[in-house]
Amino acid sequence: MELLKGLARRVIVTIATAMMTLPGMAVGSALAADSPSNDQWVKICRKDDKAKKELCQTAMELRTNDGQFLATFMVVEMTGEARRMARVILPTGMLLQPGLKVQVDQNKPDNALYTFCAADGCISEMLITDVQFAALKKGKQLTIGAEGQAANPVSFNFSLDTFKTANEGKPLDEADLQKRAEAIQAEINNKRKSLDEQLKDAQHKAQQSE
Repeated sequence: MELLKGLARRVIVTIATAMMTLPGMAVGSALAADSPSNDQWVKICRKDDKAKKELCQTAMELRTNDGQFLATFMVVEMTGEARRMARVILPTGMLLQPGLKVQVDQNKPDNALYTFCAADGCISEMLITDVQFAALKKGKQLTIGAEGQAANPVSFNFSLDTFKTANEGKPLDEADLQKRAEAIQAEINNKRKSLDEQLKDAQHKAQQSE
């Protein structure tokens, strides 16, 4: 358990150090991430030599178009252990008391509580039953529901299209992770540049119309 908690603290800022998560942000009443680089699940494994076991995470991270971190959902599994754990990482600015609702498609949502918070975000951990794990593999969309500071509903939607393939496939090695991180950063930079150009163009048109 200490191994999982330690890994959770590190993953607030980054998934396995190579995926360059940007700082957390307070959120509004509704959020949707639209970034092609982040619509794939990634499986990352590492060996714990002391326990002689392998710890694997199947994770997806959501960002806004300009690269702002929104949310992370991951399934954590360890060889030799029957139990699985789900870990949700959300930005700061949420009401903690109501907790979260975790729902696959139109299935009955499951309630979850926040485990702890840090400057970069808040983590919720929960055990996953075999039924819930099977639902993730068969489902189309995972929805995490929370409440903002004004008690406004906030939802984070994760596509499950590639979850089963990633979870049952081989983990990414360090080189693949680095390439993915670089590709995501390049796309974020391009989107930011495009947004800046659109803003400048709008300001120029506004000045001309005065």
